Amino acid sequence: FNTDGKYCLTGGKDKNIHLWNPVEGTIIKSYTGYHGYEILDVCVRKDNAQFASCGGDRVAFLWDVAKGVTIRRFKNAHERRINAVAYNSDATVLFSASDDESVCAWDLRSRNFKPIQKITDFKDSVSSVIVADEIIVAASVDGCIRYFDVRMGQVTVDHVGEAITTMTRSNDGECTLVGCLDNKLRLFDRSSGEMLNSYEGHKHSGYRIGSCLTGDDAFVVGGSEDGKIYYWNLVEGDVVHKLDAHHRAVSSIAYHPTAVCMLSS
Repeated sequence: FNTDGKYCLTGGKDKNIHLWNPVEGTIIKSYTGYHGYEILDVCVRKDNAQFASCGGDRVAFLWDVAKGVTIRRFKNAHERRINAVAYNSDATVLFSASDDESVCAWDLRSRNFKPIQKITDFKDSVSSVIVADEIIVAASVDGCIRYFDVRMGQVTVDHVGEAITTMTRSNDGECTLVGCLDNKLRLFDRSSGEMLNSYEGHKHSGYRIGSCLTGDDAFVVGGSEDGKIYYWNLVEGDVVHKLDAHHRAVSSIAYHPTAVCMLSS
């Protein structure tokens, strides 16, 4: 979804990005001709004027939403595919997470085509990256969540112990939700690193499976490799609802910023 939830962006194996009206199910604009491989992630700037994309071609692009063209191309820093991109709070820096066990920071205010920082603390593929309150949060297949405090120059590591393929945070910013390849979702307290709960019943052992929290943080929502979507009570951890949503693995779930609805693919 974009910031107000009126529109959404999708990217896929066809190397194209589409801007949709999700209520009507109509394509408003397409962004094509730049990515050479599948698109793995998109993130939208808060003012909705620009978005970033990344994928299997080891390149991240910055796009102008209205014009439908690329503004910047970030390449030659990652050696393998880029799994995720994320803006910092004021959209002056773009972060990219890659299979090459690194996270790169790109200065969007300068014309320098080299990253201003490359974080290489990881021991396996970096699957997700989130930036909040100047803290870079990155999840890796090495089984760790790492919090990089830029201002203090400190790194905090939460050892999950299982390969992490997806990560999101609660709407209040206090918790981190990760999806692991042992068929479990785990919820961690951001400040203490304590595991608050785990959620199971779905299938997640070989693919990147989407998950999120509902808008009020009352429920955890997670996909499954059998095409189902599960709802768990956040506190109790029990399955309260199950949807037969897709015929194959649910790779992405995004909850609407204000309404009680979500996107899944």
